[in-house]
Formats: sequence, structure tokens, C-alpha cells
Amino acid sequence: MPADNRDQTGWLSRRTALKAGIGGGAAALAGCMGGGGETDYGDPVEERVDKRFTKALHRGTYGMDNASWNPYDPSHEIANFDPPGLIYDPVLIHYQSHDTFQGVIADNWEKEDGSILVEFSDEWTWHNGDRVTVHDWKTDWDINFAISEITSPDSLPSDYIEDYEAVDDYAMRFHLRDDYALESVLINELAAMVIIKEEGVGSPSFGKWRDDLQNVDPDSDEATRLVSDFQEWSPSVDEVVGNGPFKLKEVTDTTFVAEVYDDHPNADNIYFTEYAIEHHEDQVLAFIENSVDAIALTLPKSPDIMKQLPDHHEINRDYNHLWSVLFNFGNYDFPDSPASNPTNQPITADERVRKAIACAIDREQLWASVPEQYRLYELPSTFLNQTAVEQGLVDVEGYDSYETDRERAAALMEEAGFERDDGQWYGEDGEPAELVLLGQSSTSVQVDALDSINHQLQEFGFQANVNAVDEATYGEGRFNGNHDILFDNHPVFSIMGLTYVDFVWEWFSQLNHADYKGETWEVPAEIGNPDADETMEINVMDEIEQLHLTGDNEHLRRLTWWYNQVLPMYGCVIAGDYGAIRADKWHVDAPDELLDNRVAEFNLTKIPDAELIPYQE
Repeated sequence: MPADNRDQTGWLSRRTALKAGIGGGAAALAGCMGGGGETDYGDPVEERVDKRFTKALHRGTYGMDNASWNPYDPSHEIANFDPPGLIYDPVLIHYQSHDTFQGVIADNWEKEDGSILVEFSDEWTWHNGDRVTVHDWKTDWDINFAISEITSPDSLPSDYIEDYEAVDDYAMRFHLRDDYALESVLINELAAMVIIKEEGVGSPSFGKWRDDLQNVDPDSDEATRLVSDFQEWSPSVDEVVGNGPFKLKEVTDTTFVAEVYDDHPNADNIYFTEYAIEHHEDQVLAFIENSVDAIALTLPKSPDIMKQLPDHHEINRDYNHLWSVLFNFGNYDFPDSPASNPTNQPITADERVRKAIACAIDREQLWASVPEQYRLYELPSTFLNQTAVEQGLVDVEGYDSYETDRERAAALMEEAGFERDDGQWYGEDGEPAELVLLGQSSTSVQVDALDSINHQLQEFGFQANVNAVDEATYGEGRFNGNHDILFDNHPVFSIMGLTYVDFVWEWFSQLNHADYKGETWEVPAEIGNPDADETMEINVMDEIEQLHLTGDNEHLRRLTWWYNQVLPMYGCVIAGDYGAIRADKWHVDAPDELLDNRVAEFNLTKIPDAELIPYQE
């Protein structure tokens, strides 16, 4: 169980009372980290028994029997549907929090001479008995490149891959656009499920669609119609053929049942016969009521709900998001800016004001104001989670924690040109230092946290106001910069959160109104020493590119140091989002990397050194 670790500061709050009141319940569940609790439930079975493992459907509320099985469907239905993780296997797994790799279908990968060679094991077969070969994987790449040429001729189909070739039935070579680090290409391009089967699935087959897409004139209206027709097409459920440890058995509008595929390389390590995925309106309630054996994410809940949970193993343990005070930099003029006729010139554009706000806020008070399931973020603001720090990816010794220090906050405000008179801060123009805190009225954690921030900043001398609005107004307001502060979340379950160039940083630029591509920041030259006399310049996108090219963690250190010193966001509380498997019915054991990582409920059946075994009855 995640634990709230903090010093006893003597202040009385709802949380201190809760800690005393539910400590026993938390302790009773705390033994459920990964390899089972302290309770003896007997011995796991030693051979396969006729038993079903049932997991609540995490995503997707439509009828399973009508779901699209075409991964190129623009609605992305298959990406929001659990069964693919069950019946298909990936080339390899990237364990995000630990930044390690596990081969599945691939048993070797290596970089040489500007290319990456990936070799498949010859042990995998599709559920109809056909061999899984790289020709199936290549068909997927062929389709992707062909669609890109038709629909986005001015964009690259891949940031990393120039072209590719099948060396033989079990080896693919990918030629790189630049000398990217092996790990970067694996993470961003090659750690994917093999879903596309060249022949034998659907009519026409994926291979036939591939041929048509490659042979049509990409500039023609016929090509556009062909892409549309393909994206609207899907194999029927009875045509679906997987390659994972379980094969499709039965599908209804609420239940997906798969049975062990005996020819799978890991079949001998599976000790139950069926794996079912069921739709329940309330997944946690279904788990409490013993209707399912597992839920993928959605925990923790409030303490009263957590006390009702049965003993359980935690899975997907590091799937966390950090809620942060997110500052507006006020740059509305860069090419990708979403702002339309902005009028707000935020005082948070000044780095000293951002740091003063961080030092004026007591995040433990903020933590006490939000729902009980949130945890205090106790690291310096870096975009890292505890696992990444413990793994030694970045040494955060000396990073600024911006601990509550009103004297330091006042000094920073004065340095920024503000003067306090009768407890109120005024700018050089004589106007009060005003802050607009924008939140979404329907999101309680935002409103609760902003209320706490507002109260604390008013005490410090800001003229602060919370503007809690509906979803549409919030979306428009934050894009137009109608705020100084947001309280929003971002992923910290992976260091790759720093390097999702096409998602995270474009998203941040729209909320921070900062030009991450064009702007260069000066930070202290000695990493870990905020008081260093000399400075160095850092461009975020250049550092990300170098990280991808070299794989050198020095660029990760520079990025996290930039983040800590420039302070686009000040991290406050962690929102966990982990899953659970009943500990009284199932023996679970696996490396920490697997249990921390997303979709552990599926990977437990794919990896030889993982165990999901029923107890003897």
C-alpha cells in the first residue's frame, strides 16, 4: 500500500485524525505489496486447474461484441479496450519506472551502423497455428507509412525510423534518421504489441489493404477514399486471431472470455484455464463484492472504501500523476501558441515570483485540504517519482525543495520589484500584486487545492482570487492565458514524461504559455547548487533531442535541474492510480519492474519469472 510518510509537525488537521483512526486498516493491507501478504492462504496449485481469473474492464463501456479490431480506426477503440493486452503479445516491454526492458516475442535487439536489428523468437504462433514472423510486423509498418504518405505528405511517418526491411522471417532491420540511442527508439517505436496479422484475419486481409494503400497514387482522391474505407473497416469478432497466452473463446456485450493457448511459450506457467474481462459500472465495488478477482487501476479511493477492500496485491503500482501549481509564463506570441487575443499579463512570468509563491505555500496544508487518497509529494520538483530517484537515474541532492519560508518568499518578491505595504504586495506601478487561480468547478481536487492556495497567498499579501468555472470555460480560459496559476496534473510514472515531445511539452506550452522550442533559460551552472555563481543556458527541446540521440542521463540531469530552477510547476500531491488482485485467492509474485509497470495484470501471464497462481481449495 502506498503510505503517507511525513514528519509530525504538530498541526491538527483532518488528516492527523484520520491517520490515528484508520491506521489499523492500512496496516492490515500494507502487506499486499507484490508478492503477497503476511496471511497464510495455503499453497498455490502445482498444476493447471479448471478456474477462471476475472478482471474488471478498465476502459471502454461500449459492447465488447461490437468493438473495432482495427488499430487504425481513428476512434482508437482498440487502444481503449482491454482484451488486446490479453490476446496479443508485445515485441518487448519497457518497464517505465525502472527504465529496463523485457523481451517477449523479441529475444534480441542490437544497434549497429545507424540501424537497429530486432530478432523474433521462432516459438510464437498465432492462435490458428500460423507462425508469428516479422512479415506480420512489417505489414503494420507498411500500412502506417502508406497512410502517412497519403494523409500527411509533409510530415514524417516516424521521428526515428527512416526505413526498414525484413532480413528474414524472424529479423527486422530499422534504419534510423539520426544516430538515436537504442533505448530511445525501443521506447518510442518498437515496444508495441504485434496486432496486425498479414494474412488470415478479415476479408480483405490486412495484407490486401496494405497492398492497395501502397499501390494507389498518394495524391489522388482515390487514395483519400481508400484510407477512409480502411479506417472504417474492422475484422469481425469471429475473425480475430491473437498470439498471446490466451485465445478468444466467447464475447458478449459485457464479457470477454479467453482460454489458455497451449502452444504459447509461457503456457506451462499458467495454472488456470480461463481469463475473463467483465464490464462493471463500479469496478471497485465489484472487487469489494467478490465479483471480480482484479481491477487494473482506479485505486486508492477514500479511506472508508479502502477499509472495505479484501486483502490484495497491488499491481501497476507506479502509475501516478503529480498535481502541481502550474504557472503562466505569459508568452502568447510563439508559433504554436493557442492563445487568442490574450489580455492577461501574469506576474508569474517572473521566475522570482514563481519561487516566492512556492515558498509561501505550505503544501502540507494544501495536502490536508484535498481528498484523503492523495499523497504528499515529498521530492523536489523535478518531474520524477520516488522509484526513479531510488533507481539512481538522477541524484536530486541539493535540488531546491522550496520549503515553506515566508522570509525567503518576501525577499524574492522584493528582488522582483514588489513592495509590501500594510501586508499587501504592490508592483512598481503601484498596483496590487494580483493572482487569478483558474479551476474547473466539477473537479474537486482542483477547487479544494486552489482554495487552500488562495487562502495562503492572501495571508502572504497577494490579491488572489479563485475562478472556478465549467469545463468549457476552463478549457478556453487556460488556452487563452486567463490565469496566473492552474492546479493541474502530469504523469510521474516514467522519466519518459520528460521526453514525450509531441504530447507533454506541446500540452505544457499551451498551459504554461512558454515557448519550449524557441526559448533558452539560464540556470545555475553547477547541478545541485542553486547558489552557484556561474550560469549555463538550457533549451528544453535541445536537451530532449540529445537525450534521445545519446541516451546519456546527463541530459536528464540537465532537464530535471532546469525544471527545478525555472519552476514551470511546483509539485504538491500525488494521485495514485494502481490496481489490485485478490490475495486470498491468488498467489502473485514477479519482479518489482513488472508489478510497478502498467498492465501488470496481463504481463503476469506472459513472463516466465512471473506468477499468477490460484490457491489450492
